[in-house]
Amino acid sequence: MVSALYNLIIFPISQLLEFFYQFIYEATDKEPVAVIGLSFVVTLCTLPLYMVAEEWQETERKIRTRLQPGIDRIKKAFKGDEQYMILNTFYRQNHYSPIMALRSSLSLMIQIPFFLAAYHFLSEFSDLKGISFLFIKDFGSPDQTFHIGSFAINILPIAMTLINCVSGFIYSRGHELREKVQIYVFAAVFLVVLYNSPAGLVVYWTMNNILSLVKNIFYKIKNPKKVLYIILCTFAVFCIFLPFTLLSQQKSAFRMAVLFLGVILPIIPFAFKYCAVFLDRHFIILDENKNLRCIIFFSSVIALTILAGLSIPSTIIESEPNNYCYVDSYHSPFVFMTSSFFQSAGIFLLWCGAIYGLFSARIKKLLVLAFSTFAFIAPINTFVFGGKYGPVEPWLEFMQPQEFIPSMQSFILNTVIVIAVFLTILFLISKYPSVIKSLLVILLLSLTAISAKNSYIIQREYSNMPVPSYNNDLEPIFHLSKAEQNVIVIMQDRCFSPFIPAVLDELPNSREKFDGFTYYPNTISMGKLTMIGTPGLFGGYDYTPYRMNQRADEEPEKTLQDKHSEAMMTLPLLFTEHGYRAEVANLPYENYLEQPESNMYFNNPNLQKHGIELEERIDINSISYIAKYKGHEAIRHNKVLGTFTNYWYAQHGMEKEPYISSQIFRNFVWFSLFKMVSPILRGAVYHRDYWMAYNKWDNSARFVDNYSVIDYLPELTQIDDGKGTLILLDNEATHEPTLLQAPEYDFRKTKDITNPGNSFLKHNPEFSTMCGIFSRYFDFFEYLKANDCYDNTRIIIVSDHGMSNDLGGEAKKTITDLQGTSTPFPKSLFVATLIVKDFNSHGSIKTDYTYMTNADTPHLAAKDLIENARHPFTGKPLEVEDKNAYSILNTARAQSTRIRKEKAFNVKPEEWYAVKNNIYIDENWSKLNK
Repeated sequence: MVSALYNLIIFPISQLLEFFYQFIYEATDKEPVAVIGLSFVVTLCTLPLYMVAEEWQETERKIRTRLQPGIDRIKKAFKGDEQYMILNTFYRQNHYSPIMALRSSLSLMIQIPFFLAAYHFLSEFSDLKGISFLFIKDFGSPDQTFHIGSFAINILPIAMTLINCVSGFIYSRGHELREKVQIYVFAAVFLVVLYNSPAGLVVYWTMNNILSLVKNIFYKIKNPKKVLYIILCTFAVFCIFLPFTLLSQQKSAFRMAVLFLGVILPIIPFAFKYCAVFLDRHFIILDENKNLRCIIFFSSVIALTILAGLSIPSTIIESEPNNYCYVDSYHSPFVFMTSSFFQSAGIFLLWCGAIYGLFSARIKKLLVLAFSTFAFIAPINTFVFGGKYGPVEPWLEFMQPQEFIPSMQSFILNTVIVIAVFLTILFLISKYPSVIKSLLVILLLSLTAISAKNSYIIQREYSNMPVPSYNNDLEPIFHLSKAEQNVIVIMQDRCFSPFIPAVLDELPNSREKFDGFTYYPNTISMGKLTMIGTPGLFGGYDYTPYRMNQRADEEPEKTLQDKHSEAMMTLPLLFTEHGYRAEVANLPYENYLEQPESNMYFNNPNLQKHGIELEERIDINSISYIAKYKGHEAIRHNKVLGTFTNYWYAQHGMEKEPYISSQIFRNFVWFSLFKMVSPILRGAVYHRDYWMAYNKWDNSARFVDNYSVIDYLPELTQIDDGKGTLILLDNEATHEPTLLQAPEYDFRKTKDITNPGNSFLKHNPEFSTMCGIFSRYFDFFEYLKANDCYDNTRIIIVSDHGMSNDLGGEAKKTITDLQGTSTPFPKSLFVATLIVKDFNSHGSIKTDYTYMTNADTPHLAAKDLIENARHPFTGKPLEVEDKNAYSILNTARAQSTRIRKEKAFNVKPEEWYAVKNNIYIDENWSKLNK
């Protein structure tokens, strides 16, 4: 119940606050200024509400003043039930109800939801911690200006209360005593509530009180509208000069938006005046028929509520239900739909409905026209102009960078349709309002039917989905053989090769612990993103992005989804056909999906075309199953991501905080709004992941989902006398970095770090995480040695891509010195980690500058085990003679790589780069098409 009320009332305001905070912060790059500016903007936005509230309150005061003599006479002459009945009769005769007295408290009631939203947003806003401003040492903590003994005196809440009282005194002059008492009681309550709150929140509310004081003084002056217009013009001038001064380093689109705001602000009052005249002269039927006006408005906002809260979320969940079942502590996916529905109802039905109820008939008419038009345009944008952006992460962010620039044809067509719908709505409301009502009923029924159909499919999938096991006894799920040779391939996502020399220097005896390993620093990936870099890593050179595009002409029936699945299946099928066990765990984007997907192995027509049909699925437990091929075990699939997180937290006496679910709850309505607006506006809605103002992964739970798997590898691995085994494991701990506790580099929450290490990179989360993961590798290596399984096991640690080496200053110079070469930015995004230990290999880790790519991984895995190893899908050798001929990189900023039915990557000719021999020499990089 509390959650529903929060989503209905507070969530829309909190998102508005977050949007304005992020907007102002990007303009100023200063958190305190953003907090103060947020207060200004919120006060400005709520000013119309306060003006309406003031009118209602003044009306209430006049009525009370007029009726008070009669009320006093009745109370003096009558008692008990007789007094009650006569007062009611008196009120009824004067068209007054005692409940109307609540209008005198309307301005205070308006403050409450805005205060709660601000409290929710700012009280735990980690970005304000450690930020100083003027005499305030820390915006994220109480100001504690001075102490009396051990008692801290917080000046800001006291100043806030004094300002509140002065403002209330000016406002309530001439009002009844009960209104004055009410104001001072509220001031005292805010003092108690905010006394030990973070300074940022108190500054925000203090500025609100200052602005309230200014507003109250403003009401007392002559010609307030003229003064307000002068202030508006002054602010407009400031906005015009801002892009050329303080915002000169910001993005051009952002500066143009601020400039445009400055230009239109002085025109707005005249536009409102013209609009008012236009509305008074037209759509008279909406003035004459209030019921019609009300029906059209509320039918429209209900349609928008269903579209944003049910239809769009249910469509997303229905497309990939496994992403929304058993997320964090939530089992059913319907919890996310319920949340999005209440949030949408809060935005459209509650708050827009409240505005409709508060304002004049003229504003009501304008709202009817606006929302009825949007009610029809939004479904068209959603279902007709949905756009090809590729699949989204479970938390509704796009998997690939996006530019959100529609084609000219799409833009023109969408604009024409929007204008046509708008004009049609205006015409029908003027001439045939009953048609509009009928169309809205059809729209409501259609959106409800879509939601119901999707909900039925979601419920069916959810009911058939096995309940995952998260807290188990760490029973072994991987198997290695003592008697035969094994191969382990670990894809360590975004593991940054140039950091490895510093890691080896930081960890004691690490060079000896990497016993028998060879480090290949001169290794490249063909893409800077996981989806581009992994097909080649698992499938070899025919699955590098350039070759996959070439094969679009050779194999026109195959999609990117087909090729990606083939790449993931390459080594398991190859090793299975040669008598090995194959075990895989959370391969990246199986079947082009975020979560592990069994359909990549079963009922896959593309595999069947090659005579490969996995005949049977045998469930071992809730996290493992075995796929059979030609009557024998083919692939053991283990779901390990997040499986051991709860167990790990419990074992270490820590509590897991939800991370995916909190993002889903926040982003679903944002995603719905993204789909509902015209394509040209979607970039503005999606800006910085839906205007998110805080670090979404701040609690590190996503890191532990991956870290726990490497930490528990010895417990999860059983060594037996069976067949040799191929193990493929994708681990993303290095992609979700966090600071760890040195010298062991075990995980602690960031705030508890007391020893970040000795390296010059000690405050770098990526470096710290690599130290932690490598330390856990060493434990696993010792386990293999203790069980006589080290010499007969080949181990390959490889990454899908690198990361930005924009470290600057001494850190970058030291990395260069350690590496022995230069790593030109942004080419470090393509530098891949490759560390290999072969059979019976021993000695401190060696460095080999042979030119390698991560597409060498299949060949390295099969080398000397499978003679003349050939790809099971293409039939070509895994080893290539000339790597330079295949070393063509995809450098595109925005990809269509996640659109499953596309045949090729959407890359411009100038976005292909060729590299050869030594990746650290600039001359070896060149555009493929000059």
